[in-house]
Amino acid sequence: MSVREPLKIRKALLAGMVALALTGTGVAIAWSASDPAPSPSASPSEPGAAKKDKAQRPQHLHSESVVKKADGTFETELSQQGTVDAVSATSVTVKSEDGFSQSYAVNADTRIIKFPAPKADGTPATGEDGKRLRPSEVTIEEIATGETVRVTGVKNGNDVTARNIVEGAGTGPGKGIGKGLGKGMGQGMGKGHGPGKPKESGSGS
Repeated sequence: MSVREPLKIRKALLAGMVALALTGTGVAIAWSASDPAPSPSASPSEPGAAKKDKAQRPQHLHSESVVKKADGTFETELSQQGTVDAVSATSVTVKSEDGFSQSYAVNADTRIIKFPAPKADGTPATGEDGKRLRPSEVTIEEIATGETVRVTGVKNGNDVTARNIVEGAGTGPGKGIGKGLGKGMGQGMGKGHGPGKPKESGSGS
């Protein structure tokens, strides 16, 4: 075999590899050109989707649970959302949409919170300064029949004593007593005087 023959074989192999590479690139380019681009799908974060999800949230009407307190004793708690069927200085009766009705005793320890009524367009109520009005703590005299409320109470035998009564904007779907109070009253009351935060002095000493 002459010296030129291996050289010819190498050149043939090199030419074949170059042709194969070019052919593969051409196929890839042709494939990408013929393949249609995927159509964009609707984002779950779109406003319409968010509103739909919020409207479909479950609305908790009433429940009963047993909790263990810090001192080791047990307590039966009730929570309910509904309309005020009857109210007096010492009691309130609430009826839920499914027909469940419960009467609660009201005493000096019952905390009653009322949210300002929203504007006609549904936006939160604001004061003359344009700032959003905060919920306020009221007496049972300011709760009327027909109003929507959320109540939490403690059950003792057949009697239930109301611990919290929330009327107004804090009673929408998916909202609870703790969420409504923490979002409204917690920001407006006791600011700067919480546990571990000393009261500031005006003297500067």
